[in-house]
Amino acid sequence: MSETWTLQRVLNWTIGYFNEKHIPEPRLSAELLLAHVLDCKRIELYVQFERLLSPEERADYRALIQRRAAREPVQYILGETEFMGLPFKVTPAALIPRPETERLVDRVYEHLRQNSHSSPSILDIGTGSGCIAISLAKMLPEAQVWALDQSAAALELARENARRNDVTLQFRENDIFDPALTFPGPFNLLVTNPPYIAQADWENLEPEVRRFEPREALFGGADGLDFYRRIVPRAQQLLLPGGGIFLETGYDQAQTVAQLFAAAHFKTDIHQDYNQIERIVIAYYE
Repeated sequence: MSETWTLQRVLNWTIGYFNEKHIPEPRLSAELLLAHVLDCKRIELYVQFERLLSPEERADYRALIQRRAAREPVQYILGETEFMGLPFKVTPAALIPRPETERLVDRVYEHLRQNSHSSPSILDIGTGSGCIAISLAKMLPEAQVWALDQSAAALELARENARRNDVTLQFRENDIFDPALTFPGPFNLLVTNPPYIAQADWENLEPEVRRFEPREALFGGADGLDFYRRIVPRAQQLLLPGGGIFLETGYDQAQTVAQLFAAAHFKTDIHQDYNQIERIVIAYYE
């Protein structure tokens, strides 16, 4: 990149380069990375298009472009993202929070507000970055929120995000299916975004997901349903009567997951995400 190139020309070149490399959302990637280098907001790029980048800024930006061209997710490059309007640190220790999971949080919040729980107990299973548990703790300060993960690295990330967002949670490092795992009492609600990618779908994932995000948080067995089968009897042990488990599912799994719970005498509801895909299963323990 020549020193005579303006910020606008640098951006245009990068967008073209990302297009050649088939990078999803090339303009968004280019702008987010450049804003990061310049320590400004994306919107602020548009009022300084004629600015020249310093040699140091060009070198920093070039390094980020190379990482993105290798399909590393923008969120991992930047080290942060937003979820439910809150800031979250992200690392390859945990999945990147996604917009469809915000709908899962919305449904939990709506349920609790409609049912007037004064101090609900909530367990987030496989908390990862902590985005679900922390968002709920922020929205429901009266709630008792637990965050469980078997990954020590993920839990450390979740703890850091809890501090960043000034919320207090109970953290537990363990596998939800460990028979020795106990809690002080059953919960009003369980919530989880579990591994649900099927074997047949693995190779079709975007490289950003397949190469960089933790496989153990993605792969759900041959048909993607391993976790759901195992959680049905565990939910019966962990829920108070009248409690519910809120689950995110794959794009074509909601009906099957609901049937698994219905067969165990749970009452089930299915809800769509923001793209009208059946994404969320709620199963109530009668």
